[in-house]
Amino acid sequence: MLFVALASGCQSSAQAGTSTANLTVQITITASCTINAATLNFGSVSGTTLATTLQSSSTTVSVTCTNGSPYSIAMDNGANPSGSQRRMANAGNFISYNLFTDAAHTNPWTTATSSTTCTTTNGCFLGTGNGSAQTINIYGDVPATGTAPNTGTYTDTVVMTITY
Repeated sequence: MLFVALASGCQSSAQAGTSTANLTVQITITASCTINAATLNFGSVSGTTLATTLQSSSTTVSVTCTNGSPYSIAMDNGANPSGSQRRMANAGNFISYNLFTDAAHTNPWTTATSSTTCTTTNGCFLGTGNGSAQTINIYGDVPATGTAPNTGTYTDTVVMTITY
């Protein structure tokens, strides 16, 4: 009997404990934008035609910004400006051109770079990203030159800045 009493007196009970902690899960989404420009091509025209006739053209750029991110697009005056007049160049010869935000060519595209400096109505482009590619129109014209310019291909490079 002693054996039974000892065995029952040495019984230990195994208990399981619990503890809790909170796992924090987080992601930070930062604003981002990309801009893809195209070529604004006024085509081929004779010098005598350009002397008397305005040439117009348009193109689009693609902008992709984080959903809900406000952005603005500005353009500089190109590599060959004369004051604020944009110009295309060919071997020291120049042809002036203008860029516009609207199809009626009434709102010149300014060099403003943000929503705080873009104060001219329709002078630059203000938008809000939706997470997908958005198309922005750019309109241009080459005013009649008055005299026939030298033949050749005239080009310019305009830096587009997207601020977000």
